[in-house]
Amino acid sequence: MALVLERGMDVDVPHWLDMIENIEHERFLAESAKKIEGKENVEEKEALKAEVKKLNARAMEARMALHDLSEELPAGLETVMDVAQQTVAAFQSLDAARKKLAAATA
Repeated sequence: MALVLERGMDVDVPHWLDMIENIEHERFLAESAKKIEGKENVEEKEALKAEVKKLNARAMEARMALHDLSEELPAGLETVMDVAQQTVAAFQSLDAARKKLAAATA
């Protein structure tokens, strides 16, 4: 900041070069923040993709367990509801993770 002496008084007046430097510095900080945010978004998306892949495998495993159980009916009739509830929970988790991934990529 330039110091201007006017009639014996000290007055602080921002110098136009200081203003330009401040604007350039703010732009630099904003661009740096965007780059950092972009890297974090990529890492977050990769983590979500891995989670979806893991949940998809669990859902398919639960589906196959239910299918196998249905082929053995009436044997194992008492476990049908438990296996079906586990299958529903697995697919609900998968659906929620897919929606979260879709929101992150949009």
